[in-house]
Amino acid sequence: MKKIFLIGLIVLFAAIPAIAKVNLPKAKEFRLDNGLTVKVVERHTLPLFSLQMSFKAGSICDPQDKEGLAFLCNEMLMRGTKNRSARHIVEAIAFVGGTLSNYCDREETGFAGEFLTDNGERSFEVMADLLLNSTFSQEELEKTANLVIAGLKGELERPGAVATNNIYSAILGDNPFAHQVNGSVESIGSITRDDIVGFFSDYYTPDNCLLVICGDIDKKQAELWVKKYFRGWNGKTQKRPAVAEFEATSGTDILILDKVDATQTQIRIGNTGLSLKHPDYVPFEAARTILAGSFTSRLVNEIRVNRGLSYGVSCRSPRYIPGGIVYISTFTKNESVGEVLDIILSETKRMTTEAVPDSELVGAQNYRSGLYPLNFETNDDIAEVFSNMWLYDLDKSHYEDFQEKVKDVSGADLMKAAGKYFPLENYRIVLVGKAEEIKDQAAKYGTVTVQPLATE
Repeated sequence: MKKIFLIGLIVLFAAIPAIAKVNLPKAKEFRLDNGLTVKVVERHTLPLFSLQMSFKAGSICDPQDKEGLAFLCNEMLMRGTKNRSARHIVEAIAFVGGTLSNYCDREETGFAGEFLTDNGERSFEVMADLLLNSTFSQEELEKTANLVIAGLKGELERPGAVATNNIYSAILGDNPFAHQVNGSVESIGSITRDDIVGFFSDYYTPDNCLLVICGDIDKKQAELWVKKYFRGWNGKTQKRPAVAEFEATSGTDILILDKVDATQTQIRIGNTGLSLKHPDYVPFEAARTILAGSFTSRLVNEIRVNRGLSYGVSCRSPRYIPGGIVYISTFTKNESVGEVLDIILSETKRMTTEAVPDSELVGAQNYRSGLYPLNFETNDDIAEVFSNMWLYDLDKSHYEDFQEKVKDVSGADLMKAAGKYFPLENYRIVLVGKAEEIKDQAAKYGTVTVQPLATE
């Protein structure tokens, strides 16, 4: 019977497919005389292709008191050219079954879209029109600024968004990475058309741009269309402002944003974390997965499953070139804020004092390795990866070696990473809730500052 059982196990495990290793496709590159770099990744599985046009021009380039300028400038690029109104831009893309959207983050801005190969030329023609012929009309600027301001006011009605925005500033202070990408009501209202035109001239230049084309298109065809529509694009970028490395968090401070009618409190607790290329990234990711990075993590079990104090909890770790932050995010009823904070700090400390059982470590390794290939399935995914390699000066090994490195993480590596990056002694807490009911609970963790929750 034992032999039959063992044979059954062998057959069972033999039938489980091995986790697919990520191998990035090759990219063919060419460059125009104006400095525009283009990468073409051929994937002839479906008759369509994705493109991503990235600029090193994110919100960290915003001048002081003009926060949101990069975001507003990027929005304005879809608001009218010499040849098309905002409505006609959308119609021109939709007419050929394509999609095109703009985006802005802290370190980059750009466009991303998907088009049918047979109608692919239209994508290049429209994007060139946006970059060469945008008018930045005062009328459209006023409309767009009002929409952005309305969005910012709407965020103030969402306690979760308020808490997340404020944990950045609580941890990073005056660093340019601390302010909101889309600025504030006051700063957006102060931005002029001259500001927009100046920012566009400084950063939306071919030498500050990478165009990635991924899908059912070959280099010859891509080069023909790129040269046809972008050869006349000129300009030299201004050097991006230098940003200091993130300073380590010192001491413990608690900010309560008083929402007087709240019955629940949004909780964020965190500190400085890892830069984008930090060598501790892989062991930290394994530790983060065990703490609060999956639906079966320790904090989910303790806070949600065992005690029913919240629906969910997560640990996030945004990383950038000069540094990163780590913060734990959850919410609970006002009367249990202290209990939830106790659990978070107890579990983070336990990660540094008790060895993680092998079964838990293997489970985390399999979870991260198994899900990892899902990040590289679509043309959009691949285009974003190649854009990030250019933006952050990464090579393929950053992506291709991740799964193998995760498998090599030891229990000692986990404890070391947890001790360096999880909130233990020097951290910031942001609470959005009813101050009268949560202030005393929070006071045991450090100095408490109470501010009214802004409504506009």
